[in-house]
Amino acid sequence: MAGTQWLHSRVEVNGYEEYSGTEYRSAGCTEEYAVIEQDLEQAGEVESLKLEGDIGGGVVLARQIYFAKDDPKIFRIDSSILARKVGAGSGGFSRLVCLRVHPMFSLLHPTESYVSFISLSGFKHEIWPDSSELFYEGDLRPNGEWILVNKCLGLGLVNRFDINQVHKCLIHWGTGTVNLELWSEQRPVSKQSPLKISHEYEVRAIQ
Repeated sequence: MAGTQWLHSRVEVNGYEEYSGTEYRSAGCTEEYAVIEQDLEQAGEVESLKLEGDIGGGVVLARQIYFAKDDPKIFRIDSSILARKVGAGSGGFSRLVCLRVHPMFSLLHPTESYVSFISLSGFKHEIWPDSSELFYEGDLRPNGEWILVNKCLGLGLVNRFDINQVHKCLIHWGTGTVNLELWSEQRPVSKQSPLKISHEYEVRAIQ
């Protein structure tokens, strides 16, 4: 994105993962995803890729990724947990699930990087790497966007999301990395009531 690699990449850990539970690396993390649909040219010059992974119990984790050709600094991800064939006697509902979006970003300059956002309650927050792991719920959640700032480069990676779909947010600092996680509510899903999180990333110059 904009000539700078933000997503962390190692052989055993992908930079962007999604889980179907609150537990770290729960179902959805290592399952094989099939490409369901690929659109290279649509109205508005948008490329998209649709993936689905079977996470057991008649439930799938679906992900659609959109790249805007006219603005390579932005891409969008629409994710959902869907009930396809829920077992008899369940009333059409799955087991308890939670859509947990788990991206890992590299910190090129760890001492000059921080996360910035304004909470729903109107307060500005700057979270630096010495704060380990922090959850934000209720009015403490970001008001629909938060930014990973690299002061050395004068760049910020903005993550925008629908606050109605995000039940809690998590910041976890690692060694030279940070996770900016979005969690849905935790509940069973049916064919009529999937869990969804739609969000996008944009690289922006920071003054």
